[in-house]
Amino acid sequence: MLNSPEGYDRAAHVQAIIDVIPSPIFVKNKAHRIVMLNSSACEFFGHSRESLLNYPDNTLFPAEEVRVFHEADDRVFLGGEDDESEEQITDAAGCLRSVITRKRLVHLDNTDYLVGIVTDITAYRASQAHSHYLAFHDTLTGLANRALLAERIDQALLRSVHHYALLYIDLDRFKMVNDIHGHQAGDELIRMFGARLSGIVRACDTVARLGGDEFAILLANAADKPNAAEVCRRVLTAASDVFELPGGQVTVSASIGVVFARTEDIGEIELQRRADIALYRAKGDGRGCARIFTDALDQAVRHSQVFEAELREALATVGLELHYQPLVSLVTGQVEGFEALIRWQHPTRGLVMPNDFIPMAEASGLIVPLGEWVLARACADAASWVPPLHLSVNVSPLQFAHGDLAAMVERVVGESGIDPSRLELEITEGVLVHDAERGVALLNRIRALGVRIVLDDFGTGYSSLSYFRQFPFDKVKIDRSFVADMLTNSHARSIVEAVISLGRGLDLQVVAEGVETMDQLALLQEQGCAQAQGYLISRPMPISYFVGSALRAR
Repeated sequence: MLNSPEGYDRAAHVQAIIDVIPSPIFVKNKAHRIVMLNSSACEFFGHSRESLLNYPDNTLFPAEEVRVFHEADDRVFLGGEDDESEEQITDAAGCLRSVITRKRLVHLDNTDYLVGIVTDITAYRASQAHSHYLAFHDTLTGLANRALLAERIDQALLRSVHHYALLYIDLDRFKMVNDIHGHQAGDELIRMFGARLSGIVRACDTVARLGGDEFAILLANAADKPNAAEVCRRVLTAASDVFELPGGQVTVSASIGVVFARTEDIGEIELQRRADIALYRAKGDGRGCARIFTDALDQAVRHSQVFEAELREALATVGLELHYQPLVSLVTGQVEGFEALIRWQHPTRGLVMPNDFIPMAEASGLIVPLGEWVLARACADAASWVPPLHLSVNVSPLQFAHGDLAAMVERVVGESGIDPSRLELEITEGVLVHDAERGVALLNRIRALGVRIVLDDFGTGYSSLSYFRQFPFDKVKIDRSFVADMLTNSHARSIVEAVISLGRGLDLQVVAEGVETMDQLALLQEQGCAQAQGYLISRPMPISYFVGSALRAR
């Protein structure tokens, strides 16, 4: 083959030339036999030159690969045009390689041959596949990510005969795991929980991690709610089972939002919005549970969003006001101070009470600027009081968790000009329950300013005498629920008496709130309670109401 009629060994000459070319080159005849190849081709295929020359493709490569090779060969031999195609080749070691093969027809000695040049793109395709994997999968768990979940939902939309369900899942108390055991333990918990979720679903379903401690499950063909309910039950169990982490055993729980949909009903964005609403309700209902999206729930959430927007506007445009309730000495009968209580004068709803909007403010994070506004406004009011009575202001536990509360209090006191010893901040037990060390540190900084600290609603939550050992409170308040029941319920009366006795022993002022009858007042005086407030004494009113009685105009 390729011998020169002049006796010149053209084949050897060509062989010597192509052997120095680094790209794999081969020459085939119409019988699909390799009649020439260079050293790079031998190295690439993993065969010796002798084992490749004059052997047909089907003795060297898998049948499916050979079929593709021959289709490209025939296009060149029959059409006479160059061909360039991507092919898969299995080398002698059994490794599958991706190549671009460029083939051209040549005529030598009245015979047609096919010359092929191979470019190995295996590493490039592997890099592409890895990039694609990273684009659609979560790197920590290997689960689908938000982008792939959206794609799977879109695919479900195309299958109009099917039903499907989307579950949004949040791990409860996950932040606590990170805070106590560290982020490595948190990552391991996420990996373990993701694996547990994968073991719950079918092959046709999709488990995704959306970020942080947020997961999702897309259930295909979920026509019946009982099936989805069983998945929810198993997810809740998977979350509540003990996790064995490097730092020790951990237990958490999960909240689940569920939305069912026929494919013709809604799009991908709306589906996820509804799942998120259902999840929000599950969290609001105490966590550790599953809630299903309904139209009524949607309306409630939309109403809440409007209400929140209106509250933000009221805060920005001073649509809020403060009322004050007197704190009266049960020894002298004199007013010794006032508690500031926020009110919202809504343009259409009228006067809105704190119980109707403070929970929403806490859930949305609006409680932080709202709390600062209350403190600033109350301190500015109290700075002008004659005589200079005490001012009591409530502080939410969320104000301790966000920002520097001590710095804010110092700034407000300085700007208002109020004597800090007149200011009392009322806190609940939640400040110490969730992060006692940080809470105590902040309270010490605030107290160092001269501000007094009051423990509010004592006895209603996780009450513990250790609080008084952790921090020296100035006052403690008996919750109104005990005051209301103490004349008819022996347990409530015993608690009231015990708190008053505790106050005497620790040299704390004890305040009873919610006093509404003379009998309640008499019993509190008999027990030695220091102060009282309630409707019997006065309802909360604008401060101008008390000018001329408890206060004089400056």
